[in-house]
Amino acid sequence: MATPIAIPGVGGRCGAGGASSPPSGIPIPGGHGLGHGGSGYKPLAKKVMKGTEEDGYSSQCSSPASSPCSSDRSCNTPPLSTSYFGKQMLYNGETMSTPISSVVVNQSPPSPATAKRLLRIRKMSDMCRKPNVTGNISTIPIQPKDINESWAKLVINQHRIKHYQPPLPQTAVITRFCVNDCKKSSGDLSTTCRISVDLKSDADTTCNYVFIAKLLPADDPCRVYVFESNVFEKEISIYFELLPCLRQFCEGTALEKLMHDRVPACIYGSNNCDGAGVLVFECAQEQGFKHPTDPDGLSLDQVMTTIRFMAKFHAMGSALLIKKGKLINLRYPFLSSNVYSSPQMAEGAKRLFHIYTEFLKSVSEAEDLHYKFTKYCAEDCAAKEMFSCLRRQVDNPFNTVIHGELWEKNMMFSENTDRDVDNKNEDDAKIVVLDWKNAKIASATKDLAFFLLSSTSNSLREDCLEEILETYYKIFCESLEILGVVTSECQGLSYEEFRTDYAVSTKGAFLQSVCVLVQELSFMEHKLFVTESPHQTAIHIQNLGLYERRALEIMYDRVLNETHFV
Repeated sequence: MATPIAIPGVGGRCGAGGASSPPSGIPIPGGHGLGHGGSGYKPLAKKVMKGTEEDGYSSQCSSPASSPCSSDRSCNTPPLSTSYFGKQMLYNGETMSTPISSVVVNQSPPSPATAKRLLRIRKMSDMCRKPNVTGNISTIPIQPKDINESWAKLVINQHRIKHYQPPLPQTAVITRFCVNDCKKSSGDLSTTCRISVDLKSDADTTCNYVFIAKLLPADDPCRVYVFESNVFEKEISIYFELLPCLRQFCEGTALEKLMHDRVPACIYGSNNCDGAGVLVFECAQEQGFKHPTDPDGLSLDQVMTTIRFMAKFHAMGSALLIKKGKLINLRYPFLSSNVYSSPQMAEGAKRLFHIYTEFLKSVSEAEDLHYKFTKYCAEDCAAKEMFSCLRRQVDNPFNTVIHGELWEKNMMFSENTDRDVDNKNEDDAKIVVLDWKNAKIASATKDLAFFLLSSTSNSLREDCLEEILETYYKIFCESLEILGVVTSECQGLSYEEFRTDYAVSTKGAFLQSVCVLVQELSFMEHKLFVTESPHQTAIHIQNLGLYERRALEIMYDRVLNETHFV
């Protein structure tokens, strides 16, 4: 396990005597970031503990970790042993009181048409909570407190229909009803909550239902972006049209059950012309799946499980495009778009790259990395290059339907205790890949490169990259054959061409990884100011240090340096 790197810190970012407010803003892609920077403070050593049951670890003490914090603080917050994040910075000569990396906080007011949308959305939310309005069951709750028992019964009936069960009897009574926030990472394009319902359908039968619901984000700036990008319309189309189309395409083959339990089961989706929407999923945690929690990144077993699934999924998308490409492009035009490509997102990416530049600058041992990043990834052009890479297509079978945001925070894993040891096609661990809203047609290596750079340690890539790529390539080609593609007749399908394309994808994947890691660090940073327990605070500090190391070490990626940083 790596220890936190020692980096000069900066002053506390709270107001006088108070904790900072929760960060807000649109992710680029998948989260939010805060402003940081400054220098000139003394490092202090602090003993920290890593892990609790809540975070997926058993409680244990680690050896003392030498990480710096501020010895000259401008507020009453306790000293932090994080090296960089959790601090405030001067941006353009001014001390910022709001997160400077937010894409939308400082945007101009919404247009009159958008303002009317926001007003209608608020009225929808108000109507949901009016008990005296008879027969009023909104199909689209706007915020968690809009979710009521009547709407829960509607969702339960959808679930029962999906599983070929009769609808609830009119006499069914809800005996327990609970809605809790369950946000686990830095995404800001939705609010996520867990709905748990105990329901008595007759005198002797009580059933428990647990769902995960994705609603509109809580703040207006993020809502405006969701409206303008039609995020819910696209995601609902993906779960109810595109993914079923891929399943149908594979019927009668060895891959027909591939997505049966590896894509979340979406049981309800609804959106309106204003851009509001809701998606409801079966809770994968109830089936034994857990989010990965190791701040050092995924293990090799988890990586290989992901690679084996994605190689087959990419082969499905590739075969579908080879056989029905024109029809797919006409039927699903959103596959040619990108949820995150907009002027607001480009500005947000620049801010995240600015934070990363300041982070590198603060590492006394990494002057060469700061120089390298500013030379090859200048803030003004890096955002444009990243968004261009997100949509990069190729003229060979590696052009396919990709996930678009394939990284550890969009995955859950479960040990498969029922595995037949003689069946080599089964994995020791199963995977569920979440959050498909940014699926698109692009090079498969875009998913692959982003996954490896964002979700694994540099040491794992250094030791196992060739094994990972060879495994992916072998399964991808075998899966194409299963789906009726004659690989010997395909142009551009050699391993050498695949390896070259992976190298091309690493630059854009690196830039995207910088964004999500900075945003995740900012999300973790916020926990320092809302966690009351000193034990939990110590855990967050330790994890921040380990994430900072990952954010630093992606600069050392061998393929990236051999291909782009030369």
